[in-house]
Amino acid sequence: MLLELLIPGGIIFFLGLAAVLVSICLYAGLIDGWLQAFTVWFIASPSLLFALRGVVQKLIPAQVDHGRTDEDLDAYNAIAKVCEAIPVKGEGRIAFRGSTWMARNYHDDQGLEIGAKVRVVFRDNLVWVVEAIDSSENNKQKYPDNNP
Repeated sequence: MLLELLIPGGIIFFLGLAAVLVSICLYAGLIDGWLQAFTVWFIASPSLLFALRGVVQKLIPAQVDHGRTDEDLDAYNAIAKVCEAIPVKGEGRIAFRGSTWMARNYHDDQGLEIGAKVRVVFRDNLVWVVEAIDSSENNKQKYPDNNP
């Protein structure tokens, strides 16, 4: 019966507990014969299940994993590769997470060529908005006074 505690759901534990109850009744002489034993077991099993399952669940809490459900959080700042050129103020495709996705450039003044490495900025419906990885270094060179 101890091994039955390890089985998820906890239902089998109560079936075993009913069997122990039947064996105690047989030993004490309260019931005799197979027909009475099965009758007591069929009545005791659901009775114990409905009566004690809530109590046992409170005493032995379930193992629950509360993971993040927002997949976009994992995508931010991820690196992807352009597989269809992204024109200026247009859309192309990136290879990301084992598939290709529609994407557009975060900076509308430049296009992205095939094979360029990009960083995912955010998602706008089904289109990923990306920026070139080296764009921040280019901006630092173009505008050294604005960037620390």
